[in-house]
Amino acid sequence: MSAWRAITRGVPSRGSVWRYRWLIHERVIAALERARPHAHGVLLDIGCGARPFERLFRGCVTRYLGADLAASLYLGAVPPDVFARAEALPIRAATIDTVLGLSMMDHIAEPARVLDEAHRVLRSGGTLILEFPQLVPLHDPPHDYFRYTRSGVEWLASRAAFETIEIVPIGSLMARVGLDLTEALNRLNRGPTRVLTELPVRALYVFLQVLFAALDRLCFDPRQVVGHLLVARRVERTPAASGY
Repeated sequence: MSAWRAITRGVPSRGSVWRYRWLIHERVIAALERARPHAHGVLLDIGCGARPFERLFRGCVTRYLGADLAASLYLGAVPPDVFARAEALPIRAATIDTVLGLSMMDHIAEPARVLDEAHRVLRSGGTLILEFPQLVPLHDPPHDYFRYTRSGVEWLASRAAFETIEIVPIGSLMARVGLDLTEALNRLNRGPTRVLTELPVRALYVFLQVLFAALDRLCFDPRQVVGHLLVARRVERTPAASGY
């Protein structure tokens, strides 16, 4: 990887404000840092891609496993430990302590099955950390199916026999506006003219993302969030906790 590519496309961090989509990555990292104390033991990252947030869980889990589709466009240099769909994991029941799932629930046609599978593979008292999008534009069609309100997240968790510990909001309306503006800039920063536009666009990324990060904190609206991070504990099923 070239030095410039490493600078502009490396692992996201809270300080890499010059990177495209830093505005949402910083919010996701902040939410994961709040969830991290609940992670423990063997962690399974469903839809792991290139495992961009693995480093956040070092020191609190004993093993970090990744699962993803073989056809995923987001795989890194290190392949997943298992190729699988989130709705049908080839993993024995009650063998995982923490299940993590990020940036995938909008692409799942049957979201309840994902939570059912997480419940199956988790040990009693295990932790589920799952991201749900709310204010996110259509992307990657035709496999973009759902957006979720906080009430919908709570319902799905309860139905699958998870006790909600916390639902962490990820960004708000101003973050969404900032993301839309940087997306427009990103579309300009393509093709043969990129050699001329790259540095000015990166400078605008910094200005816009810092500005809208501040506005997002100042004007935060919990009803209009970019997404939710569910932190929940596995409990034993009862007849009332299964089925629709």
